[in-house]
This record gives sequence, C-alpha cells and structure tokens, in this order.
Amino acid sequence: MLKNVYANREQDIELKKKLKNEQEWMKHYERQNMESEVERQNKAYEEQMVKTSMMKKMHQTDVLRQVGERDRTMRRELQEVMYEERAAKLAELEYQRRI
Repeated sequence: MLKNVYANREQDIELKKKLKNEQEWMKHYERQNMESEVERQNKAYEEQMVKTSMMKKMHQTDVLRQVGERDRTMRRELQEVMYEERAAKLAELEYQRRI
C-alpha cells in the first residue's frame, strides 16, 4: 500500500509538471500570436499611410496640373482680348486717318 501511495504521489507530481509545461507553452504560443498580429497590424498601418501619402501627392499633382491649365487658358483668353482691342484701336486709327 505504501508503494501505491508513492506511485500516486509521483503521478500527481508528473501531472503538475505536465500542466505547468502546457501552461507555459500556451503563454508562449499566445504571446507569439499577439506579437505576429501586432506586427501584421503595424505593417498594414504603414502600408495605409504610404498609400494615403501617395494619394495626397497624386491629388496635389492633379490640382497643380489643373491650376496650370487654368492659368494657360486665362493667359490665352487675355491675349486674345488684347489682340482684339489692338485690332479695334488700329481700325479706329485707320478710320480716323481716312477722315
């Protein structure tokens, strides 16, 4: 009977060791999962920031291109108005000279 008590005690100790090892493994496994998830989320955040930055730059470039086109159009229109006014003045001067 004494042998049986020692055997049961040994089994209990082995079971506790096994449970402790399993708990440590589970902690390590969960920590590893959390670290990989944090790393994945950080990488996704950085990619999103890069994408957002690129979109802002593309938008800014597009806006600058539109502003440049508008300026060219305005200059062209002003130049046409100046030519028309000059032509009108020349025509008026020609008319005045004829009279």
